[in-house]
Amino acid sequence: MSDPQLNHAWDRFWFSPAPLVIVARVRVLLCVITAIYFASCFSDAAFWYTGGGPLSPTRVSSFLSTGGLESNAKWIVSPLFLTESSWIYYLYLVAGIVVALMVAAGRGGRIASWALWLLLVGWANRAMILSGLGETLLSLGLFASAIAPPHRDWKAVLAKPADGGPQHWSTRLSSRLLATQITLIGAATFITMLGGRVWFNGLGAFAMAAPVADRTIDWTAADSLLVRPWFHESLTHLLVIALPVGFTLAWIRKSNRIGQATLIAWCIAVALLGSHWMYAAVFAAMVLAIRD
Repeated sequence: MSDPQLNHAWDRFWFSPAPLVIVARVRVLLCVITAIYFASCFSDAAFWYTGGGPLSPTRVSSFLSTGGLESNAKWIVSPLFLTESSWIYYLYLVAGIVVALMVAAGRGGRIASWALWLLLVGWANRAMILSGLGETLLSLGLFASAIAPPHRDWKAVLAKPADGGPQHWSTRLSSRLLATQITLIGAATFITMLGGRVWFNGLGAFAMAAPVADRTIDWTAADSLLVRPWFHESLTHLLVIALPVGFTLAWIRKSNRIGQATLIAWCIAVALLGSHWMYAAVFAAMVLAIRD
């Protein structure tokens, strides 16, 4: 037999009515990140995806056939596999930017929110090996935020959560899904870090900044603070500890803001050291959805 109190707690956690403000803020941030992401793809879209490019449909099909990977690729679905025309790719990116800004401004309703998620998934699937954890995390965030009702004006974004306003069960489901997803991803990231020797010997922070191809800022110069053992060892251990401590504090009402600030600081460090800008930005935005 089920426990009535447990059922009530479950329903209250996932489906009790909630104000829109928290989800609206996260959704606006995710939309801005999505628009910037689509805009950043303009510079090399023609090189990668159009006729003769490294990831043109013809070459992708040949690669999958030669490697016997057709069955593994059957879930990689995108309308962009049907064309090699550069102007269609650019039109797709423009559509993504426009829809992202529409959703951020509260226009288009739920249809626009779901359309934005589909546009991102379609592009990320087309990018294939160029897509990474940042696209996956952004896709999860857009999906969860699309469940909540659309915000119709900026009052819903700028209002204080305590001010109330229109409430709906789908808003709670959306916010809990955002918070649960990012918590599980944070836990997986922490476990993964524990599996790496560099996060125990103090070289983790320096290892993140070392790859030359991924650098936006060079932290490995001879006069850099990061090359000093005491600094990169201390920073490495702080990066490891920040995840479990931050999430624990964020899920407690009295320490919610401290926990969120800790996690956002972790995101800033990851972005600056490893140049994982998109991943860190989406991670920080979704952290804002955590409530006790």
